[in-house]
Amino acid sequence: MLTDTKIAAIKPPAKGQQEHPDHKVTGLRLRVGAGGAKTWTLRRRVGGKVINRKLGTYPAMRLAAARDAAETMIAALERDGSTEGLDRTFEAAAEAWIEAKNRPDLIRRQLELHVYPDWRDRKLGSIKRAEIRDLIQGLEGDVLPNRVLATIKTVFGYAISQDWIETSPADRIDKPNSEAARERFLSMDEVARVWNASGLLGYPDGPWMRLLLLTGQRRSEVAAMQWADLDLDNATWTLTAAHTKAKRAHLVPLAPAAVDIIKAMPELGDYVFSTSANSPIKGFARSKRQLDEWLESKCAGLSEPWRYHDLRRTAATHMVRLGIPELVVSRVLNHRVQGVTGQVYALHSYAPEKRHALEAWAAEVDRAVNGERGGNIIRLEKA
Repeated sequence: MLTDTKIAAIKPPAKGQQEHPDHKVTGLRLRVGAGGAKTWTLRRRVGGKVINRKLGTYPAMRLAAARDAAETMIAALERDGSTEGLDRTFEAAAEAWIEAKNRPDLIRRQLELHVYPDWRDRKLGSIKRAEIRDLIQGLEGDVLPNRVLATIKTVFGYAISQDWIETSPADRIDKPNSEAARERFLSMDEVARVWNASGLLGYPDGPWMRLLLLTGQRRSEVAAMQWADLDLDNATWTLTAAHTKAKRAHLVPLAPAAVDIIKAMPELGDYVFSTSANSPIKGFARSKRQLDEWLESKCAGLSEPWRYHDLRRTAATHMVRLGIPELVVSRVLNHRVQGVTGQVYALHSYAPEKRHALEAWAAEVDRAVNGERGGNIIRLEKA
């Protein structure tokens, strides 16, 4: 009979593969290849044909987990004659729920922006509670994380009602935030401390965080910055409507310090900030924890808890303090513009005023970091 101890001791064959059946769950087998790979499979006869399905690999999937997965699949085969329910992806389940319940387009847009990029092709049964927490913690704002979590819980609840899964990994995950309006912004002394600590994060998180502060744009928008959207000769960054939360095209003039940061980035693919060459950076909660740990280790911790989204509010608050009109600050942040003319023709409107505002803000950050000797360009560490 298989045990974890016996499995760990199994030696690979000289060539080909060997199978070791489990005597507790009929059909469960451990397949061991000549290269040493150990794979769990389930072999089961359904109707007139034999189904062979891979369940996972050892040791990532231990014996107990393999038996649970096999029994779940056997139950589905006996009930439905197939594993279609188990094979259903998160996107397929969510779209089925949207159609069945006639949910508004806003829900689909929410999923497309914040959930599908990570889970589009993930099988429902493979998504873990820790992954849900990580995804929610990576969302910005006070209301959005709560609402995305509510949508995820509802999708899993619908999947249970359709017998696609037995339990929901989203159960017992509490709302991450109070939905009261948040007013936290960083003082210039705190800005300097966060700026300096971000230099320890390295590429791509450190430069990304600094650009987040200098541009005042949303975290996900800066993370998804693409080389094709940049005109560094004219110091501009153009976001298409598809790449903004507001679903409006947006022109962001870049201060000289922001251009310097971008020019120092390696071109590994379409995205300016990337670790995989074909997708934008993720793991915001991880980099934030690391940043806070460094701040505390240097006895430079901030007086109150803060979030990455607070940097956007920080930029806006200090621009107003510097005498920038609130209307211009609103245009910098790409807030909603009233009237058809403003919405359709607003891409280049206020461009000179926006440039002045962002350059004044960059100079203020420079003074906070380097003192009056800083001038108008923030000194950057070499990559």
